Amino acid sequence: MKRIILLILTSLVWLSSTAQIENLTSKFDLPEQVNETSGLLFYNGKLITHNDSGGSANLYEIDTISGTITRTINITNANNIDWEDITQDDTYIYIGDFGNNNGNRQDLKIYRILKSDFTSATSITSEIITFSYEDQVDFTTNPYNHDFDAEAFSVYNNELIIFSKNWATSEVKAYSIPNTIGNHSAKNIGSYNSEGLITGAAYNPEDNSFLLCGYNKDGNTFLIYIKNIDIQQPFNGVIERTDITSSVGLASQTEGIAHISGKQYFLSRENVNRNINGTQIVLPQHLFRFDNGSFITLDIEEFNAVNLKIFPNPSQDVLYINGIDVKKLSVTDVNGKTILEQKKTSNQIRIKELTTGIYFLKIVSKNNTIITKKFIKN
Repeated sequence: MKRIILLILTSLVWLSSTAQIENLTSKFDLPEQVNETSGLLFYNGKLITHNDSGGSANLYEIDTISGTITRTINITNANNIDWEDITQDDTYIYIGDFGNNNGNRQDLKIYRILKSDFTSATSITSEIITFSYEDQVDFTTNPYNHDFDAEAFSVYNNELIIFSKNWATSEVKAYSIPNTIGNHSAKNIGSYNSEGLITGAAYNPEDNSFLLCGYNKDGNTFLIYIKNIDIQQPFNGVIERTDITSSVGLASQTEGIAHISGKQYFLSRENVNRNINGTQIVLPQHLFRFDNGSFITLDIEEFNAVNLKIFPNPSQDVLYINGIDVKKLSVTDVNGKTILEQKKTSNQIRIKELTTGIYFLKIVSKNNTIITKKFIKN
């Protein structure tokens, strides 16, 4: 479990905690045409997604029941240099072509298309918003080791809020630009220690919140819920975090997140073929659905959970749990499949029958807090 720290910095108070979500369920594998799904939008009862760098300048409309592509919409005056996210307001759909793995791009742009055009045609033109970061002065090529990449953005009132993907620091910065056509300087409006790479964002107007998705360099996947937004300081207030690796699979590159309604969301993962600590992990492009209604902040009495330990790790036979009152235990594999479940109250679980490899122990406490710990069976 991530250490829970109460930070007081000038007048800002940040409370980060391990939290939980409800009903994170697998929907279906996405079509091969969107194997690098990088952004996600829910509009007119359909999903809209796109591929990232090097793909066609297409948006793909997907049926949420069958998982099939119902329409392909081509943006005739656009290039997919590195499309990374998609967002919307009442009138427009915005596509973020601002992926910047090398840190040297000076052609960052956002394509804006009318929703009326999107609905009525499959070949449309866009308007173009260009921008640069106000605090970037060095454009030296520095692959995967800089703080001016971005894969997430969202509309907030008449602003576009861009969330950076900081390779060097594993933090996230928020930048704002107007949603109007022009060449803008992106204003830095705050930063937060996300402890990983932010890859998608969704705004929920019903509770004035952002929900960010991302993953860290160890392959663990997480969500960050930012409530009660003050757009002058978006990371001011309560920030809740939850690890979802055990539900979506180790090394899942969850890069698209879309608000449906209420507390309901979709989450997409692109195709994965990656080695993590000697384990080769191959995962198909996939869609998940979840509710964020059970995000909770741990109170002071629950801070003893930071002392939670599982041991021995690695283990051959039995895992023991200290530091929490256990209600239920389960084990999932690196693909997020539950392979062992123990509903009786116990501070230990037998893993002797498991094959050698990496697994996740999901611990449900007596107060229904969910905590996930990675372990190795040898």
